[in-house]
Amino acid sequence: MRLKNLGITAAALFALVGTLSAQEWRQGKGRVEGNVTDEKGQVIPDAKVSLRLGETGKGPDLTANKKGHWAILGLNGGSWTVEVSAPGYRPFKQAITVLETQHMPPVDIQLGPAQQAAAAPAEPVTTVNGQKISKEAAEAIQKANTAIHDKNFAAAEEDYGKALAELPDNPSLLRNLALAYYFDKKFDDALKYAHLVVLKDETAADAWLMIAELELQKGNLDEGRNALSKVPDDRVTSPEPYLNVGILYYNKGKSAEAEEFFTKAAAKSPETSMAYYYRGLARYQQKKTAESKSDFQKYLELEPNGTEAGTVREILKTIK
Repeated sequence: MRLKNLGITAAALFALVGTLSAQEWRQGKGRVEGNVTDEKGQVIPDAKVSLRLGETGKGPDLTANKKGHWAILGLNGGSWTVEVSAPGYRPFKQAITVLETQHMPPVDIQLGPAQQAAAAPAEPVTTVNGQKISKEAAEAIQKANTAIHDKNFAAAEEDYGKALAELPDNPSLLRNLALAYYFDKKFDDALKYAHLVVLKDETAADAWLMIAELELQKGNLDEGRNALSKVPDDRVTSPEPYLNVGILYYNKGKSAEAEEFFTKAAAKSPETSMAYYYRGLARYQQKKTAESKSDFQKYLELEPNGTEAGTVREILKTIK
């Protein structure tokens, strides 16, 4: 019996909605910290720090400690504005891009004395991973983030591409461009940029997961399994990657290897009936009758009227 490959949902690859378009600002894994000093490098204690997410205008208000340091966890990824103020100093505003998959360098801000407030205000500085970028590149990133939220993937591809011309080695932009191509069903382009992400950042689990899915969909077992091995188990949020590897092994007649991955799928999601169905087939092929019987019975317990229920009952009749 040849098993049919299962697709991996986009939600299982990336928490894109949470990263780029969540209505609440604190649903992510981003961490931002910084220091506030004067122009001579002296600490400014108790400075007020406000962070605002994109066009939502939402975000936390903080107070730097006595050493001028501040930090916050749990931010969504995306474009943020940091505003810092302190009595006797000119307020300062800076745009940053928060990444959930990478450690952010500190946002170090210097405040000038208030008596110089009459001078022409400085142009806002936008940084990505501590690197200054032009106003045009910053606008392109913001437009692309909005476009991908609105599912206008072609526009997102174009605008991320513009920003990438200025930041060709930026993993966050490469990642977002891979996402845009993925959701636009341009899978070869998505695979290309996901590979570029891991060249720049070998720990980018989300990119490795995308590579695993796309390679497995092509039937490339070795490439898909290698990519999946780069993803920590706690970053695999659904059983589908393990199911797909197991299915490919099963179809190649390697039922023992298939069993291993169906077991991982069952452990990842004990309520996934197909993990027990597939593992039952793999064990049945290895003549592990007691174990396969247990799996098939578990499948029927979860899905008594499932699509494979008839097949399972017929197989159970052959098991003594």
